[in-house]
Amino acid sequence: MIRRQQLLLVAGFLAAGAVRLAWLGAFHDNWDMGTYRQFVEAAPRGGALYSEAPYHYSPLWAFVVLGVSNAAASIGVSFEKAVGALLLLTDAGTAYVLFRIARDRLGRRTQLAAGTALIFFANPASVFVTGFHVQWDNVAILFLLIAVWLAGREPHRRTGTSLALAVSLLVKQVTFFHPLAFARGGSGRSRWFSREVLLPYGLFFASLLPYWGSRGAVLENVFRYRSLSEDYGTAMLRKLPGVPEWAPMAIFALATLVALLAFRRMEIGRACLLLFLVLLIFVPGVVEYYFVWPIALGALYGGAGYAVFTLVVSAFFLGSPDGLGLPIPHLPGWHGVWWSTVFWLLWELRRVRSPKSEVRSRV
Repeated sequence: MIRRQQLLLVAGFLAAGAVRLAWLGAFHDNWDMGTYRQFVEAAPRGGALYSEAPYHYSPLWAFVVLGVSNAAASIGVSFEKAVGALLLLTDAGTAYVLFRIARDRLGRRTQLAAGTALIFFANPASVFVTGFHVQWDNVAILFLLIAVWLAGREPHRRTGTSLALAVSLLVKQVTFFHPLAFARGGSGRSRWFSREVLLPYGLFFASLLPYWGSRGAVLENVFRYRSLSEDYGTAMLRKLPGVPEWAPMAIFALATLVALLAFRRMEIGRACLLLFLVLLIFVPGVVEYYFVWPIALGALYGGAGYAVFTLVVSAFFLGSPDGLGLPIPHLPGWHGVWWSTVFWLLWELRRVRSPKSEVRSRV
């Protein structure tokens, strides 16, 4: 029986890996890759990274892409394939870290922990975002998962957690609020000023100091960036007469604060997952590859909410003009994804209230 499970797991990983490699082999170019080339051109020229390129993040990723470009040129590999390979390796690393979290932190047997990793690695939403959009949200999420894996009271683990959170935030601000989810233990004031909070935010703001001469462009592109105004979630409030333009952002900020306070006693992985779901429900601007954010953490806990969200997002990608754009009627749109996110959050909250659920942190 055990050998059969192992063979099925190996077959599953090989099949998922083959699909991901097929995506990589078929990929040539798209709009997202064009922005990477702009990063490569602008990064060595200082302030040009923010004044000329559509760049909304810490400078770290721009220099990572520059390094990938130089390495690819030196070994005769196309820039596009090199970036795609890096992101594919990132997802492989994410699968491994999920295995370790499931086994080490959640106490699952080895086969079940490997199954958790496979649920993520074979997830069509993850495969699509990495293979089609070649977006690097998965790199920030990998380091968030490392922080979850390392989270503990021991000093060396706390330092590792803080550094992983810092790298996650420096890569991309999809995890901007997550360091606050690690603010637990001690008095209220000491929690919010812990190293898990101060180090990530300190390094993030410090990374922008060399661009002080272009601070206007940094302010506009990094701190005032609001993504795209699709017909999704609270952004729809702007279409109602009399609703001020700032209302969706105010609701987003309030919802995030409430979530951080409400989830502070949960096991850290589940708290991070639920925070992602709240962010996706109340975010005032959205792009379709944002829907990959909860996929990795969701694999740890599974359930109907995860299954419904995966199904709806995968169908959405099929019909989206920014996805495959297939002319199939009745595929879900932005509203369908939003409601599936609401359903997933409500499902998880219901599970948390169950006496069988582990809701208190081991951190």
